[in-house]
Amino acid sequence: MAGAKTNLSIIRTKLLQPSMVAKHVHRQRLFNRLDQWLPRPLTLVSAPAGYGKTVLVSSWLESSSRPSAWLSLDENDNDLRLFLIYFLASIRNTFSDVGSKTLAMVDALTIPTVAVLAGNLANEIDLIEQPFILVLDDFHHINNESVLNLLTLLLRHPPQPMHLVLIGRRDPSLPISTLRGQSLVTEIRTQDLRFNEVETATYLTQVLETPVDASTVSALNEKTEGWVTGLHLATLSMRHQGNLDPSLLEPQVNAQYIMEYLFNEVFSRQPPEFSRYLLGTALLDRFCGPLCDAVCVPGGDPFACESGGWEFID
Repeated sequence: MAGAKTNLSIIRTKLLQPSMVAKHVHRQRLFNRLDQWLPRPLTLVSAPAGYGKTVLVSSWLESSSRPSAWLSLDENDNDLRLFLIYFLASIRNTFSDVGSKTLAMVDALTIPTVAVLAGNLANEIDLIEQPFILVLDDFHHINNESVLNLLTLLLRHPPQPMHLVLIGRRDPSLPISTLRGQSLVTEIRTQDLRFNEVETATYLTQVLETPVDASTVSALNEKTEGWVTGLHLATLSMRHQGNLDPSLLEPQVNAQYIMEYLFNEVFSRQPPEFSRYLLGTALLDRFCGPLCDAVCVPGGDPFACESGGWEFID
């Protein structure tokens, strides 16, 4: 190696598994599924904001006998060198002597090719004698081609001790369909994460500290479609109004907490083009491609859109 490039300091709190709140729903049906397919090299937990992805995985790890490592990602991790430093730091939190050769490669003035890094990383992880779980949370932030290629190569010949868990709001640009066809990936998606009525009842009883009648549970579960954050914010909103009444969730009612969450966590994070289409079509009860074109036209207007209506719908 030509010499060290730099000594990057890392944020240690990104390596900490999120602590569990006292009141959360123990989701044994999903734990069983995660446990069943641990021999597979990858688990993908993919769903929009607010479906309890991180809580599910964190609580599952607490019930698991396997050692685990955690890394919370953000936009700044779209750099191969930095990503690998964090990746190895998370593993070294549990297995302190792993990855020295790969770290030396990463620290060199000229970093090796992705193929060389992936091969060496796989070999070093494969030397770990105990099976473990590595979680990469908020993986939807990662779009760097080199980082994605590294994980693709790592999953092509996965090290036996490691079970990788990716948590994100959308599917990563990895060969998921190929892994699915080879039965090498376990997928937990929106439909799996939706609360059923039993889980909704458990949650409401925990939050309200009193049993809730079955009709209210059923109505809330139907209106929120099992969306746990929607259920949480709806309950807060109704408690604020002093009435646990599902009719308060009708569209015409001012559900302030839910609207704030959707704006801050969903709408504000969309690309400008998509946000303009959402605003332009917000007045419509129903829409099709041509109608989207009519209310969101190209030009200098704030609602101007560059793509077509059918592209927006797709």
